[in-house]
Amino acid sequence: MTVTTDLAFTFLGTGAPPVSLRRAGPAHLVEAGGTSVLIDCGSGVSQRLVAAGHAGARIDALIVTHEHSDHLVDFYQLVVSSWHQGRDRPWRVLAPAPALANMRGQYEAFARERALRIAFEKRPDATGLEVVFEELHEGAIAGLGGLEVEAFLVDHKPVEPAFGLALTARASRIVFSGDTRLTPSLEQAAQRCDLLVCEVFIDGQMPVVAGVRSAETVASVQSYHMTPAIVAGLAARSGVKALALTHLVPPGADTAALAGELRAGGYTGPLIIGEDLMRVELPGRLLRWNDATVGF
Repeated sequence: MTVTTDLAFTFLGTGAPPVSLRRAGPAHLVEAGGTSVLIDCGSGVSQRLVAAGHAGARIDALIVTHEHSDHLVDFYQLVVSSWHQGRDRPWRVLAPAPALANMRGQYEAFARERALRIAFEKRPDATGLEVVFEELHEGAIAGLGGLEVEAFLVDHKPVEPAFGLALTARASRIVFSGDTRLTPSLEQAAQRCDLLVCEVFIDGQMPVVAGVRSAETVASVQSYHMTPAIVAGLAARSGVKALALTHLVPPGADTAALAGELRAGGYTGPLIIGEDLMRVELPGRLLRWNDATVGF
């Protein structure tokens, strides 16, 4: 029997600012009805897309959730690598105004380099290097075919605005938290969703390290993220059908211990601790990773 997939979500990069060989920078791929949307473009996104059997050349839109370097640092590399793959249409890029300004700056900084490439490499078409920048606002995002995307404000102050996303195809719905404190908008969006994909700051595994992070540093970073206990409470109250964790801070965290914290926090449902290149398919509730397929 063939299992229908209406909505697929691939964890391309489950990491954060600290360098990790295991976890690339924040990036996630959503596919539905022939539409492909990339959420964020952290370090290594071009390589992870290829490893996932995809390519930047095929992306219909890039949505960047907020202006933090780990979420947009590979933007220009993504544009160029996609052109090398044969991209023949402009990029559609949606982001809040501060992130847009950052990406415009990246794009403009390479204007001379881009002109040299176009003139010298003689590729068939330079359209794939063009970018259409759109400011991201609350509400539905039009023009994504069978994939419905709704942006909602979250709280990542002092970085603002910052957005979470509700992703729907047919009867399947995934809610992506973005980077945020616990906020009513996220709690409302998460109600009874098929999958909540949530960031996590693993406070018990973030000790003070002299010369690296002080107690004040740990407290500051924790204050605009969600700890395992907070995520567990959110998922339990919202009645989510499954919970997945991404943007792990620290990226080298003990995931078995993290799972234990989620259970101790009161969440008893299906739990996925994201790893790069995991793919979740709905409504079939399949998780594919490497050569394994798991139902949840």
